[in-house]
Amino acid sequence: MFLRITILAIAVTLLVPALADEPSLGPVIPGYGPTYPINGRDVPLREGFVYKAVFDIAQDPVSGSVNRNLVSVARYLNMHARNGVPVEKMDLAIVVHGPAVKNLLDTDGNPNLELIALLQDAGVSIYVCGQSMAFGGFAKSELANGVQIALSAMTMLTTLQSDGYALLPWGA
Repeated sequence: MFLRITILAIAVTLLVPALADEPSLGPVIPGYGPTYPINGRDVPLREGFVYKAVFDIAQDPVSGSVNRNLVSVARYLNMHARNGVPVEKMDLAIVVHGPAVKNLLDTDGNPNLELIALLQDAGVSIYVCGQSMAFGGFAKSELANGVQIALSAMTMLTTLQSDGYALLPWGA
């Protein structure tokens, strides 16, 4: 019995990767946000639906590399566009606070700057918590272009949710 289970486990381990499709990058954010095709979905995407979402990002998971939570926003854009949702039907915002604030600073060697610019070019609004900025001793002049300072992350998240944005609290 043990041998049969072991052989089955090995077969599944070898077979699953062979059946999986490779992830693709783009089309909205080239070079970021890998997505997989999902064939035979049971739940279709709604026709004409406007995807309004706010991403709550507070963590800097691996200092010195691109914040994986920012990459998730790129993935959201890419996977929906790849499945027929026009960019005009995606109204996305990012609220950054806590340790992740440093990911928005316009400093030499910040690996997030290219992705921030690409997200903004795709229409994503990026807000930073004014309280986190003050607590960290950062000035507005230190932020990447286009990042907007809010009174607080809590205020911005409340405002956006009252405007119909769904909260995606990844990295909160």
